[in-house]
Parts: sequence; structure tokens; C-alpha cells
Amino acid sequence: MKKNYIFTLLITLFISGLSFGQVIITEIADPNGTVPSKARYIEIFNPTTSAVNLTGWSIKRWTNSNSATTSSIDLTSIGDLGAGTVYVIAAQSSATSGFEAFFGFAPDMIGGTGGAADSNGDDNMAIFDASDNIIDIFGVPGEDGNANGGTCHEFEDGRAERKASSTSASATWNEADWNVWADSTVSGCTSHTNSPRSAPTDFDPGAWIGETTSTEPALTISSPSDGAVLEATTSVDVNVSTSNFVVGALNGSGVDGHIHWTLQQNSDAAVAQAMKYDTNDESIPVAPGNSYTIYMELVDNTHTAITPAVNKTVTFSVAYPCEFVLGDVTTTCDAITSGIDTYSGTIAFSGGNSGTTYAITAPAGVTVGGDNPDTSAAGTITFTGMTEGTEGVIMIVGESESSCDLSVPLSSPVCVPFPIIEHFDYTDATNLGDQSAWSMLNSGDEMLVTTGNLDYTGLEASTGNKIKFDESGSETYTAFSDVTSGTVYASFLLKVTGFQTGTNIDLNDGGYIASLAGSTSGYDARFWVRPNPDTSGTTFDIGFGYESSNPTFTTGTYALNDVLFVILAYNMDDGTISTWINPDASSFAGTIPSATISSTDTNPPAAINLFLLRQDSNNETPFVELDAVRISNSWADVTPKEATAAVNRNDIEGFSIYPNPISNNTFTLTSASNEEKSVMIFNLLGKKVLDTRFSGTKSEINVAAINAGIYILKVTEAGKIATKKLVIR
Repeated sequence: MKKNYIFTLLITLFISGLSFGQVIITEIADPNGTVPSKARYIEIFNPTTSAVNLTGWSIKRWTNSNSATTSSIDLTSIGDLGAGTVYVIAAQSSATSGFEAFFGFAPDMIGGTGGAADSNGDDNMAIFDASDNIIDIFGVPGEDGNANGGTCHEFEDGRAERKASSTSASATWNEADWNVWADSTVSGCTSHTNSPRSAPTDFDPGAWIGETTSTEPALTISSPSDGAVLEATTSVDVNVSTSNFVVGALNGSGVDGHIHWTLQQNSDAAVAQAMKYDTNDESIPVAPGNSYTIYMELVDNTHTAITPAVNKTVTFSVAYPCEFVLGDVTTTCDAITSGIDTYSGTIAFSGGNSGTTYAITAPAGVTVGGDNPDTSAAGTITFTGMTEGTEGVIMIVGESESSCDLSVPLSSPVCVPFPIIEHFDYTDATNLGDQSAWSMLNSGDEMLVTTGNLDYTGLEASTGNKIKFDESGSETYTAFSDVTSGTVYASFLLKVTGFQTGTNIDLNDGGYIASLAGSTSGYDARFWVRPNPDTSGTTFDIGFGYESSNPTFTTGTYALNDVLFVILAYNMDDGTISTWINPDASSFAGTIPSATISSTDTNPPAAINLFLLRQDSNNETPFVELDAVRISNSWADVTPKEATAAVNRNDIEGFSIYPNPISNNTFTLTSASNEEKSVMIFNLLGKKVLDTRFSGTKSEINVAAINAGIYILKVTEAGKIATKKLVIR
């Protein structure tokens, strides 16, 4: 039996205008929504009566207003694109996400994330032949597709579909050839509609309104798709359909014939299957680790292949299972020092001891141990020797009868010891977020280092510089090791120098400027400042709490330009959060006084590991100077006393000075450590007369600028302190 192809839709009208080698773009999709956007695709079509060989051909994209192409998809693997054939190229696809998850079938090709099929609606695309000539184009290179620019090719969150009347390729884009839907209105276009398109209901990949239809018999195997790699299973359903050909029992009324088919496993001989007298699904037995080829052909009622032959071949494979399952990953500092430490960790697993051997690959220098998944059904893989501050990946691959190919990202913990003492000893006018100990969140004005210090009576004198912020802008934080029990404290000196002077100043809760936190996405103890509503901008209130708005405020007010000593605390054992404002100097390094404000966090974090400084909006952020940040699990560490009379203390290993008395304007200071040392000299009235720093085990200190007399020498090294009476002659 022979049936002829008859093209029914306009093809006879356009046949004279068609040339060999034409392929056109028929649809470009950017489905509305964050997840549906993963279903982006571009559809091409051969409108001619002959196959077009696409070897060396490509689809290229101009991103936004770029005048040069920015991404490309090689079409060579398509080979011959048959006459009247639609071909769909998706940006990404799998059974659980992307194109296939939305439309229920696999695309013909995957172009890749960020590729030429992954447009967010404001780009330009074209088909190029093997000589790099533009065959067909959508959009105008160098022109950003957007509503504000009034460009008719903008299809963000929508769809661009070629009109049925436009069947000829063109190297120049004509917007009249297209129907476009988007999330915006563009005036002056032939057919541009403000109506976002949703997947899958508003799209029809694989079918075009202008494609030709045929009355010739056709055979389709829609599942499994050719080249598919199926998850481990013991049976596969084969979905088959025909068009223009009635399948039924031999010589049945209106029956054109039936289907002959074979099944081949790996390289074995193909095995003939029972003839199909229907188009119902066929369930075939399979086994993991094997490949299968299905061949089907249409035959007439005499079991003779029809002319021209209509057949279909699909080859697929079944993957081995992956029974190995990863659990929780932990990382722990091997040591917590001011230097660069290493960290170790554990990877929980189950599904081992399944007969599979696993290759475990770790970054250079990292040692893997613990339970062996080859022989242990469940357990813990350990790793050691990762350098603090570095990230890495451990790969676990099944080497035999397994599809496992797993990666475990390793995230470095922060191995920073207490106490953390920040004197802001950085170059004037530099950004705080650029310093190694600090990281920046969000954009906007940064906090700036500025010269000078803040001091508070009875508190250890500040050194280095200070910081200021006075605008909306960035949030900046410093990290430390997880505190999961006990109390973490953070202290700082604060001077509020003024408030914003624009309209709509926030007198309700102001803005919070500092916080103890367990992550960058949730702040757990927030310190607020607001202008006092009753004093015309000369005083301010302080609030503290876990709330994101309207915290508890102090009953008393504080004056602009006064230096405040602030301590924040988070008790991990009971969720109590507290702040002290200007505690009495008698409590410094001693007994903890009653807090100024306390409350209980109703949703405590698993750990506190960040101290954060924050700039809010322009109508909330005050003009602030801040100095001498100290963080520790000890009240004494964050409230150090002014060094005036604490002589002859030595917590520093190998500490010594000589000569003493000093008669030649210099003395030598030594210790056993290379850690940086802060060296300060005070007179007997408590006034600081020298402040310097050095690193190493030994340094010569010059005191030529200091008058003869008796002084107190204070040396700080990695949080340890040594003091000694010093005589200068």
C-alpha cells in the first residue's frame, strides 16, 4: 500500500519562494515564574520539501544589547533535519526539573544553562549556516529587548511564536512575522500582547501553527526516547502511535496493517517480538547496566513492509541503581588559633555493603578514613587536613554496577579564637568590608575607616582607628567559631553624632545598627537607635531584642556626641539576650551587673557565629562612630580595665624586658611567640604615653620621647597580657 504526502497548509503557495537550505525559528519560550523559567526552549522548523543537513550550523544569541554574539549551540549532531520537521532545543531538562518536568517529554536537544536557548526575553537569536551566514533571525542585534525601550521583540515571561503566514527564512527580522506575549506593554507593534505565558498550558513545543501536515503513514515511539538513560528498573513501557495508518487485526474492516518489531539487548542478535495488532503500550523486561534497541516498522495485511517504508529505531540504556545515600556533613576546627588552622569533618552514609566498590576522591592534602562503604551498610566517612578558609569537594563514585556519582561540598568553619579584639587599625578612608576579617552584605555605601579613637573611663584605652557610617548601605560582619553553649559577648564604643535630616525620619523604632547572629539571613540579638520623639533630635533612645521591629527601648535617653560603652550578650543555654549600656567601671573584668535590657529569644539559633554592623535606610540610619569591638565568651575579655596599676602580671610565655631601668632610650622586649604584640606605656596617672605594635619574638622599643620617671608597661599578645613597672632614667 502506498500513500502520498500532501501538504495542506499554504505550502503550495510558498513552494516557489522556498530555497534549499532554509531552516526557520518558529518559537522562543521564557515561561513566567522562577521555576518555570527552567523550561525555556527554542524551536526550529524545516519548511522545505527536502531535508537540510545542519553540519556546521549553529544557533547564536546576542545577550541584551550586545553587538557580538555571546553564546552558541552547535547543530551538527542533528545531521539531516527532515522536510516538515520541528526540532526543540531546551535550555535544561530532566524528568524532575526543566523542560521535561513541565511538558512531559524530553526535548530533542539540551542547549545548556546560559546557552542560546536560555533567554530571559530580552535577547536576540539567529540560525547560522556552516559558512557563518545568518539564515533566519529573531530580534535586532545590539538592541536590548525591553518595554522601556519600546522594542517589539521583548518577550520576558512570555512567548514569541512565528505566524503561520511566515514560512520563509530571513536574515532581517520583521516584527510583523511574529506574535509576542510578554509581561509588559510595548506600543506600536504589530502583535505584542501584555499577557505573561505559563508552562505548560500556554506553550506547544514540537508543534507549529504553520507546519505542514501529511496524510502519509507515520510511526512514532514517544517513550523511551532515543538515547535515553533510564533509572534502574526491571521493565520499561514502550509507547507507540501511528498516524494516517490504522493498526488492527488482519483484514479487519478499515485496517491498513500492523506493526512488526524486534528487541535487541546490547550487541546480541535482535529478537523478533509478537506482531502488534494495536498501539497499546508494550512492557518489556530490562536489567540495569544494559542497552536496548527497539525496531518497529509498518506492514500491510500481507506482512509486507509498506512503500515507502515507515519504520522507527530507538536505542536506550538502563542505568545501574545508586543505593548509596549521603547523610549529614559536619566540619570542625582541628585547632582554634589566630593563625591558619586545619579542619576535619564527617559524612554520614547509608546503603553501603551492596556489592559495589566506591572510589572516594578528596582534595590534595586531605586524608579520608572512617567506615568503608564497600563493606559497611551504614556509617561515617571522615576527612582531615582541610585548610581553614578553603572549600573543597569529596567525590564518591560507584566503580562497579552502580550509577553513583556523588559530590560532597566541604564548607570551612571559622577557626578564630576568643577574644576577638578589633581596633580598626586600617588605612584611613578605606572600606571596612575590604578588610580580611570582615565581609560585606548587600550594596550601597560602605562603612569607612577614619582616624582617631573613642575612649571610655576605666576601660582599656583604644588604639588604631575607628569606623563611621551615616547612610543607607552595606551590612558588614566578622565571623567566629560556633558558640553553641554558654554566653557569647560583644562590646563596642559608640558615639551617635546626628540623625538624618530629610523627610519621614523614623521615630517609631529607628534602625538597628549591630547584631549577634547565627547566619547572614537571620539576626538574633539586635541593637537599635532611634531619635527620641520628644527632644527635637538632640537625644536618642536605645532598643534591644530579637524582634525585626519595635523592640524594647530604654526608659532613659542618651545625648548626641556622648561616648557609650555597649555590651551585647546571647546565652545559648536558655536563649536570654541582654545588653548593658555604660556599666559601672567597677564591674570591668569582674562581676557581671544587671543588664539594661533583657529578653528571651522565642526562636533561638543552633549557634551564634557572627557579629554584624548594619546600615539601614536613609531615614533610619543615624550618623555613627564606632570603635574597639571585642567578642568573647568571657565578660572579662570584653570589659578590660584601663592598665594603670596592674603591675607584674605575666600571662605571656617567654615574656621579658631588658634593661630595666632604661638608661639609653631603648629596651628589648621578647616572648616565645611570633604573634603580633600590642605595646603600651602608661604614666602613674593612667595616661598613655606610647602605643606601638610588632610581630615576632623580639623587638627593640624606643622611649626617647618619654620623660624620665616610673611607668607601667602593658603588652598584649593573642589575648594574653603581661604588665611590668618600667623605670626610665
